[in-house]
Amino acid sequence: KPLQYKDASSKTFEGMLYYPPELKASTTKRPGILVLHAFQGCTDFEKEQAKKLAMRGYVALAADVFGKGVSCATKEEYFGLVRPLCEGDRADLGRRLLAARNALAAQSFVDENKIGCIGYCFGGLCALDMARTNTPGLKAAVSFHGTLKPIPGASLDHMEAAIQAHNGQADSHIGKDQISGFYDEMNARQADWQFVEHGFALHGFTEPHADAMGVPGVGYQKKAAERSWKMVLGFMEEHLV
Repeated sequence: KPLQYKDASSKTFEGMLYYPPELKASTTKRPGILVLHAFQGCTDFEKEQAKKLAMRGYVALAADVFGKGVSCATKEEYFGLVRPLCEGDRADLGRRLLAARNALAAQSFVDENKIGCIGYCFGGLCALDMARTNTPGLKAAVSFHGTLKPIPGASLDHMEAAIQAHNGQADSHIGKDQISGFYDEMNARQADWQFVEHGFALHGFTEPHADAMGVPGVGYQKKAAERSWKMVLGFMEEHLV
């Protein structure tokens, strides 16, 4: 069902909430997982991933990071939305992510102390930033082919959430400097972290529609998509169940 919520600046967002079919007959609180979208906003792909998590027993929110009713006609316009959110101290992005977390945690059937998040591309950065800022109740964060750059000027405090990052070995969009910097950051923060490279996979390897985007270096790889999803299910079970 659609779920509207506001951030600290009163900007309105609208995500899609999915929960297990049997939940209405149960009084047991369930872990919640945010699904954070790529640069094209919350599409059918993110909603389908949230639905799959709900079928596994989680309450999942396919979150909206851009704002209710915000859409663009071209890739360039979407990049124009993403770019300011990724610049500077990323405080505006942080407020939006916290609002999504609070909206999910506020559901009566969600255990607010067992929250996870997964994100794709831009959403991968979002997932990592939620862990970097020690978002309340966050136990596990997963990035799929996401930007790995740290928040500029942020302290390297210990990260409470466990991290799993999936990267395409042939991803020209994520440079080796980003990867080595990510290693250094995770170690400096004494994080519980994993970094998985999928051989020959390009940027966007989890997304079936990636080939149609027409972006150089972006493409779907079925094997890597299926393997990474299986790993995430095990990761979430370890940290949330």
